[in-house]
Amino acid sequence: MDEAFGQLERAASDVHVRAPTLVVLPDPDARPEALEPILGSAPARRLVHAALRVGFGAVLRAPGARTEGAEGRDVAASEPVHGPALVVYDTLTIHPTLLELMVAHPLEEDESYTLYDARGRPAAAFVGDLRHVPHVLPIHEELPYPEGLGEADVARVVYAEDRPAAEALVVASEQVFPSTPSLWRHWVGLPTLRWLSRGRGPLAQLEFFAIAAAVAALPLALLGDGPGIFAAGLALLFGVHTSKLLKSVRTLRRSVGQESGDPAGERLARATRPLGHAAMTGGATYGILAATDRADIAGLVLLAAGAGATLIDLIQARLLLRGHEQPVFALPDAHAVAGRLGVRLPAVVEGAPLFELLVVLGAATGWAELPWSVLVAGAAARLWRWYAGPRGEGGD
Repeated sequence: MDEAFGQLERAASDVHVRAPTLVVLPDPDARPEALEPILGSAPARRLVHAALRVGFGAVLRAPGARTEGAEGRDVAASEPVHGPALVVYDTLTIHPTLLELMVAHPLEEDESYTLYDARGRPAAAFVGDLRHVPHVLPIHEELPYPEGLGEADVARVVYAEDRPAAEALVVASEQVFPSTPSLWRHWVGLPTLRWLSRGRGPLAQLEFFAIAAAVAALPLALLGDGPGIFAAGLALLFGVHTSKLLKSVRTLRRSVGQESGDPAGERLARATRPLGHAAMTGGATYGILAATDRADIAGLVLLAAGAGATLIDLIQARLLLRGHEQPVFALPDAHAVAGRLGVRLPAVVEGAPLFELLVVLGAATGWAELPWSVLVAGAAARLWRWYAGPRGEGGD
């Protein structure tokens, strides 16, 4: 009974704990080239949205703070605050978990700490009782970071060289990519994501762009052997790669309150792969038949195989577009297949569309028969679970 009463008493006292206020100051050292958006959003906007999401009570923007599109109230320097606060520069990116801990564990009134970034520069100040909006960032002893967090979770962008650290923190904190190291994500995925995030238009435009790029494999594959089939493979790879990054773009926009859930858009992005496969298979089938003289029976077999593969891909695309997903018709995941065979795929291709890379490698020879054979084999692989019985996770 006494224990229950003590819990109620502590809960009642917690109600009166004031949520901290976020105070945003202009960074006096930031260079113009460092003020560009980080993965589609200004650092201050992402920081403000994350702070309000985890429980900060208010946002005050000091004169000169660059907080375009961010919530909050413009105030003058020296305006009274009288309460717990986190004072930050407008070029700062902080891991949301650290913000959550600041809300859950407020400081005593006489406590104050400064957060330093990995380069040893002051980036923010966590104050138990901030009397007024400061003119400059308060400097105190360094905040003792909790276990699992550290200076790498605080990124202040002063120079252009600081941007990669801020991007890496955004990617890790918003879980844009899995934590598995990958050269593909570093050299291909992140630059593409950076390019896709620059757009301000609706995400539906990017979804349409991804499908258009994948389906462009059809007219290119009609050319048959030579540069046309290689260009078709590249178009398919680019379209599928872009469609797989749309989920990351949606996550980044949600982190600043720009994008809400759109199941129709997610279905459209997932249908890009089978639609692209159907387009290139159909185009390559026609190109091969038109460019060679074959016996009638050989031509009929090739036509039947190409038409069947195209139909299977279109069936899966229709199921995805209508929201009636059937994992039994999904393309087997390459990593799952490698695991069953006891083969470990290299880290360089982690996160890459491996099937489309295989198509491009076949198309690089200039012979349309090689990528066509890969696509037909992929369509046959979609039927394996249906034929063999057990279901598992697919790769679409």
